Amino acid sequence: MRTHLARARFAALAVLLVLPACAGLQPDYKKAGAQQLNGAEVSSLLSGKTISLSNPRGRSYTNTFTPDGRVTVSGSKANQSGRWAVVGDRYCLTLDEDQRQQCMDIYRVGDGTYQMVNADGTLRNTFRVQQTQAQ
Repeated sequence: MRTHLARARFAALAVLLVLPACAGLQPDYKKAGAQQLNGAEVSSLLSGKTISLSNPRGRSYTNTFTPDGRVTVSGSKANQSGRWAVVGDRYCLTLDEDQRQQCMDIYRVGDGTYQMVNADGTLRNTFRVQQTQAQ
């Protein structure tokens, strides 16, 4: 009986020690202090800018956004181009090679870092604005 009680106490202690670590695993956009951008903020953040992104699989690339709605994606398997727009409060991308529109929410997660989140709530990428393009 004492062995069962000791095991139960040990298991409860292990759970209490692991829970804070699990909270640290959640994406930054779900943490306190993260702010979802509205449409005007998304447009201002991206228009005429280049951003440096990394996805959850560790792949890095850049996106360059022109004020007239064109986007160039560099550093992926091959350079791609397409169109970008803000629809409501979401950033939407349509690549020339794949006409399916992909829309994402953008969150400011602190210290100049942002995260794009897919419609299903999964993290798409983390990025920083690198430079302003000539307009």
